[in-house]
Amino acid sequence: MSSNVSRRIAADAPDFGELVFRPRSDAPIWQQIHDHVLALIEDGRLRPGSQLPGEVHLAEMFGVTRITLRQALLQLQQEGHLTSRKGVGVFVRSPPSALSVRDGSRFFDSLRADGKLVETRTLHLEEEKADAAAAAQLHLPVGAPVIRLRRVRAADGQPIHASTKILPAKLLPDFAAVYARRQSVTDVFVAHGIGKYRRIETRISGGFATPEEASQLELTPSTPVFRTSAVNGDAAGNRIEWGTGCWLLTSVDFVF
Repeated sequence: MSSNVSRRIAADAPDFGELVFRPRSDAPIWQQIHDHVLALIEDGRLRPGSQLPGEVHLAEMFGVTRITLRQALLQLQQEGHLTSRKGVGVFVRSPPSALSVRDGSRFFDSLRADGKLVETRTLHLEEEKADAAAAAQLHLPVGAPVIRLRRVRAADGQPIHASTKILPAKLLPDFAAVYARRQSVTDVFVAHGIGKYRRIETRISGGFATPEEASQLELTPSTPVFRTSAVNGDAAGNRIEWGTGCWLLTSVDFVF
């Protein structure tokens, strides 16, 4: 391929501008495509939620092989700029959401204040016996009844958080009925006389998305993520919730 190749994208596609490839000695062709698409995202020409042309079409637009194009798109997905929806296509991800981390603050209210439409998808809700990890976090005997809640939260239609919450069943006997109304754990606490609660501990660590996490968050497996583990307690000092979560590294800015 000539180092002076110039490709103008078709008028009926998103505005990809014009890309003139520099010599490969400056940067690999896939890296130049990556940088070009990233610049279009950052300056707003490729807007959040917009869909990229299909892989074959886009490779023809840039005049490269699908293997070269795929390398560029995969890097953009792993950096959190693009998301691939199986059977649908590749889309530009939204900018990070601002999430307030304060005692008693609701996920929904925090993201809504950031101008986002928040949705909740409940994956699993049932009562079970506490294993050793849950018992240690909630200060319960092993085998005590607990509620396990797994769900995915989305902002403006884009999944940003997959979580698992474990809560003491005896403290929250009407959990399922109250939760069903608005899928709000805060509502459950209020219904059981817990008007205020505080964060006892929060731990944040980094890692890479497992296949299950990638599926839930519409990511490419091994995309960088960060994971949280948090324990909440009521005014009397009872541990009322242990939650673990997985976030795309670029999906949220925590505000403490």
